[in-house]
Amino acid sequence: MNLILPSLAPPAGLPLADQLLVFRRRWRLVLACSLGVPFIALAILLTRPALYTATGIVLYAPESAGVPGDNASIPQDAASEDELTASQAEIITSLPAAQQIAQRLNLAAVPEFNPSLRRRGLLARLLLVKPHTPNALAQHVQRALSVNVLPGSRILTVSFSSRDPELSANAANLAMQLYLDHERDQSFARLTDAQNWLEKHSADVQAQLDATEARLAKARAKAGLVQGAQASLTTETVSRLAAALVQAQADMAMQQARLHAAAAGGDAAAANAAIAPNLLPLRQKQADLAAQVESLAAQYGPNYPALLAARSQLAAISHEINAEASRELDAARADLAADEAQIATLQTALKIAQTQEQSQDEESAPIRALEQRAEAGQDMLRAMTQQAGQLAQDASLTRPDARILSSAAIPASPGSAHRALILAAAALLGLCGGLLLAGLCDALDISLRSGIEISTLTGLPCHALIPETSRPYTAALEVPFSLYAEQLRALRTGLGLTGGPCRIIAITAARPGEGKTTLSIALARALAASGLRVLAMDGDIRQPSFDPLFNTGGAKGLTDYLAGLATREEIIITDTLSGARIMPAGTQAKSALPLFLSPSLPQWLAELREEFDVILIDAPPIFALAEGRVLARQADSALLCIRWGATPRRVVAAAITLLREAGVVLAGTVLTRVDTAAHQKSGHVDAEMYQPRYGGYFQP
Repeated sequence: MNLILPSLAPPAGLPLADQLLVFRRRWRLVLACSLGVPFIALAILLTRPALYTATGIVLYAPESAGVPGDNASIPQDAASEDELTASQAEIITSLPAAQQIAQRLNLAAVPEFNPSLRRRGLLARLLLVKPHTPNALAQHVQRALSVNVLPGSRILTVSFSSRDPELSANAANLAMQLYLDHERDQSFARLTDAQNWLEKHSADVQAQLDATEARLAKARAKAGLVQGAQASLTTETVSRLAAALVQAQADMAMQQARLHAAAAGGDAAAANAAIAPNLLPLRQKQADLAAQVESLAAQYGPNYPALLAARSQLAAISHEINAEASRELDAARADLAADEAQIATLQTALKIAQTQEQSQDEESAPIRALEQRAEAGQDMLRAMTQQAGQLAQDASLTRPDARILSSAAIPASPGSAHRALILAAAALLGLCGGLLLAGLCDALDISLRSGIEISTLTGLPCHALIPETSRPYTAALEVPFSLYAEQLRALRTGLGLTGGPCRIIAITAARPGEGKTTLSIALARALAASGLRVLAMDGDIRQPSFDPLFNTGGAKGLTDYLAGLATREEIIITDTLSGARIMPAGTQAKSALPLFLSPSLPQWLAELREEFDVILIDAPPIFALAEGRVLARQADSALLCIRWGATPRRVVAAAITLLREAGVVLAGTVLTRVDTAAHQKSGHVDAEMYQPRYGGYFQP
């Protein structure tokens, strides 16, 4: 018979409020972790010896001037400067620095820093932990030494923590001094590297200069030239000829301009003046005589003696001017021809000189290149020699790139600035750990803790939540208005045990200890006290549960009657507290299963129906005995007991499967042994009845 059961996994997609109820249900665990972790941290802080912390301040300020071959002077951005400053902190706390501190302060003799001087604990001896490693001393010094860099600055605070305040101050100051010595050594190393670099390159330049001068001497000797002599003479000749040619061309241009002005016609006086400037006084006298002739001609007749004399003088002066102008014009033409001849001569000589100069330049070009290379080498050698001298005299390059702003003083009291922070962090860690553990425990909790949860997951009704009590067999009789008695009444109502035809109900469980026997007896007494005729039958043959309570150990019971070894009157007793009838298990345990499978049991139950209103069978656990499933099948229905917070879900699922495969009709479930205090804070819906507001309805 294959039956499909509802999933027994927690429902997905629970509201956030329901998920937070997990922490409410497990508040003790959260509280224990929240208080336990800070308490442990406080105990550790109190048991640890007091540590004194001494702090000094160092300023990292590298020189702005660099040396040849060093990139320290290259400008850096803010990020690069922060990384550079952080690297200085790593230098201070490096393992070699810690080893020097340990050596100079003889920390190998201090048990605080030398693990080999300490007594090994029992756990370390059991685990075969090595007492120390080769670098254990330096590593302990490293942990005690710390360096912090102030953001956006080059200021480093160097701290050292120790149980000895004087030792902490000495170690912090020694760490800073070692850092300054390291920086000074680095400066000397950079200076030495720069000097070596200059010496090497100077030697290379000198060798190249010597080779160049040797090649230059060979080239000069091959050309048969004195250094620059012929080249300078040819160049001077070209320059002189070029200057003379320019002057001759200027003179010729002037003569051409005078001749052009004289030949252009127009004003003869102006033309003659351009050719012969010395005729200007005669021209002035000629103009005066012409004006006098015109004046006399206007006043007197043509034969007037003064007029004739004036005309005669004017003609003589004009003839003299023309003759002189003709002579000057011929001289100007002769000068122009001479200039043209001189220009032609100079041009020819200049071309010859330029050809010679070009030829000499082609021959002397390699020599000039070698001369220039030699001059450049000499200049470079002088510059490098000068720079080497400056390096030797520059005292700034031998100073360290850092300085101590404040030495570490001996601390007056142990450091406790972090104690409050540690306790706060421990409290936060405890709270988070508690919440995590609460969630983890709830996730790993595979039990059932709510009737609503059982109904949802199994598909069976949960008729009651029977609380845990110290008097489970008599609580309903002694306190009839207690929560325990009320849950028994709820179970009676859920099962429909209110009179009418007789009902046979098998009360069983998945495994022992679920409270099925307690429930059977308590329910039988409660029903009997209400006036019903009730028979409680002990069906757990191998471990009879009624015997200790009713003192029926070894008495005849159900199996004896089915085997024909006892009568009805011998096996049924009456409960003195409630009047319920009780039937022990009997003594025939070995043949119990054949007896239950025989027709005698159904016939016997049919006879009992006529006498009782309710018959309760305390059946054995489902997984323990096959008799449990047989008895449950003989009953009208079965009630499955599930222990609160204990029975795993998979066990409940397997038990339901076994019962249904055996043809048992399940009337529902009941949650037994409920912790009322815990269930009250669980937040489940069926925990409402445990709230204080319902206190007036129930008696304690």
